[in-house]
Amino acid sequence: MSALDRLLGTWGFTMHHSAMPEPVTGRQRYERVLEGAFVLQHWTYDNPEFPDAMALLSEDRYHYFDVRGVTRVFDLEINDAGWSMIRLDEDFSQRHTARFRGPDAMESIGEMSHDTGVTWHPDFTMTYQRIT
Repeated sequence: MSALDRLLGTWGFTMHHSAMPEPVTGRQRYERVLEGAFVLQHWTYDNPEFPDAMALLSEDRYHYFDVRGVTRVFDLEINDAGWSMIRLDEDFSQRHTARFRGPDAMESIGEMSHDTGVTWHPDFTMTYQRIT
């Protein structure tokens, strides 16, 4: 069994984003695809200012796509405690770390950098609760 399997199902989330005065809510669904070789993640937000998205996850990569046509590739690490991913770019780098809080909850922190990861700044925090 892969550590990715711990993500399978539908999760509700609340995000506190540095650019928003109020929390943003939404859902994420994780499912095995391509005969179980990968996990497909679907994002939907309850706020139209945030783009719905999808990602394809392997054991070590996170490939992100959203409705704006944005694509990003992150290095991914996942284990029984949680997961982390990072993408370094000259203009805009991101890292995101999450920890499992029991079988049906997660908490995460996202950070951004505009100097290829030399200096990191808070971007958002998220709490997740499994729905199914």
